[in-house]
Amino acid sequence: MRAWLLVALVACHRGEGKRFGPRFFTDGKGTGVLCSKGLDRDHEWTHEELSASLEHALDAKVVLQTFAHAPKLDLAEYVADFDWATANGVKMVTFKDIANGYKGAGWAFSIDDDEVDTWYGWRERLRQHHVHATFFVTRYDKLTDAQRQELRELAKEGHDIEAHGVTHANALDYVKLHDLDSYVRNEVMPSATALAEFQPIAFAYPYGAHDHALDNALLTHFKLLRTTGGDTCLK
Repeated sequence: MRAWLLVALVACHRGEGKRFGPRFFTDGKGTGVLCSKGLDRDHEWTHEELSASLEHALDAKVVLQTFAHAPKLDLAEYVADFDWATANGVKMVTFKDIANGYKGAGWAFSIDDDEVDTWYGWRERLRQHHVHATFFVTRYDKLTDAQRQELRELAKEGHDIEAHGVTHANALDYVKLHDLDSYVRNEVMPSATALAEFQPIAFAYPYGAHDHALDNALLTHFKLLRTTGGDTCLK
């Protein structure tokens, strides 16, 4: 019965409609700025577009990047997509995988901010559906010892722990009030240092806010930078 259901799932998932734009895919170059499509409940796209995007990742041997936030994400909405990806060879990859040169069909599923208890509560469901996620962590200094241990347990299970700023400050606003060097010194590098045990190689801009000057500065410290979509995703 389970095999029959899996065949049915594979057959019905064929994405023939509009897919996400090319900026939300990467071909495994391993460095640079990656745009990411939002999966929160208020997403503006149809599920057929996600299906078509996963199909494109499979056919073109590229990685689809998405992001979400625990309070706004309905993880159950994507279970069928996780299963389809696993059944069809679209690997659930982390940002470390991409930085290490992963080539092939993939889905980089990332979660932002500091809802560590919720993330930890997702472990069994993520394991059941063969998902290795990238968790971009902010406000690490506010986490309890228990939550920091939960991050370690997530990392042991193959999830990726990466940097997302000290206070979740908007980088463009911060630079206007201070300067770029201050942003890197006060918001970016302490975030990476706090997560040193996880060997972070990526930084996700809070609110997706960035410009080319920020990118050039941060790429001297990280292999990958992640932003969001729309106007925040610079070409």
